[in-house]
Amino acid sequence: MKELLKASAIGLLIVALAACGGEGNTETSGSVGEEQKAEETTNDETETTDVSSSDNEDSDEGETMTAEENESKEAEVGDTVTSEAGEQTLVSRTDDIGEFESGPITVTIEKVNGVSGTLKGEVAEYMDMEEIEYIQVDMKVSNSSEEDVNFYASQATMTTNTGEQLEPDMMMSDHIDGEYLGQVNKEGSSFYILKNSKAEEVTSVTLHYDAAHDMDLENLGDKIKVEVELEK
Repeated sequence: MKELLKASAIGLLIVALAACGGEGNTETSGSVGEEQKAEETTNDETETTDVSSSDNEDSDEGETMTAEENESKEAEVGDTVTSEAGEQTLVSRTDDIGEFESGPITVTIEKVNGVSGTLKGEVAEYMDMEEIEYIQVDMKVSNSSEEDVNFYASQATMTTNTGEQLEPDMMMSDHIDGEYLGQVNKEGSSFYILKNSKAEEVTSVTLHYDAAHDMDLENLGDKIKVEVELEK
């Protein structure tokens, strides 16, 4: 029963911001309506309305969209996505980080997001928390060799500029199997739940991947270390 809950309820949480790659939609629109005030003229002329100057400040606020809307329109920094699981706000995002090699293995990191959210219902109960701060990493992994290779991309350790050392949360993250039987490609997202920091406080992260190795546990390349500056 718990696995069924994980597949459905946790899926509601991560679907909002888990799409890999692609260029985000650059259009944003504020959700705050225009505030107007009426003022009487001193000579009893007709009333006029002035648009509040705060509108210009509010125009930079992010958009709120549903998870269904987010399927066709990718969230930008500042946007909030709502679902049955709660609300997730994208506070930072860096795209197209690059390709990194360890022997015949190539890791392509497509996106790193910082997300701040609130949980409710079954998801809050299952995760045992009502507020969540996390970093999301979207990646693709490929083996260029015809030989069998082991590489555990979904077990990379993350360190942050705020002093945290984190492992991927297994309940939220995709399981990217570490056994590559010849020239195969795999992809998925890893989620790192922040313990002592807010997502907005994290300005950079470093990902540490162990080296690819063969079936005899002999290294085929070097460890991979990727430093990412998060854009806000």
